[in-house]
Amino acid sequence: MTTLIAAYNSEGCIGRCDAKCYNATGPDCECICGGLNHGAGVEKAMENTRELAEEWMRQWRTEHPDTEYFLVPAAQLSLWGLLEEGRC
Repeated sequence: MTTLIAAYNSEGCIGRCDAKCYNATGPDCECICGGLNHGAGVEKAMENTRELAEEWMRQWRTEHPDTEYFLVPAAQLSLWGLLEEGRC
């Protein structure tokens, strides 16, 4: 099951958006995407998640203008690389 986005605190995973959400057919969703990806299918959900992350980075830059770059661990990017290579 592909997780598109996950949030962690010091105790572990506190929420994520995965196939249970983007492949959902029922009306209920308690995902961290807030319903943005609910039933959207994997391709649209990936697009939505990318746009959401870009918006979070824009907001961060507005609130913290001295930020020079964002460091995202490569493990979080593995799905995007597979998509670009046409393997997903």
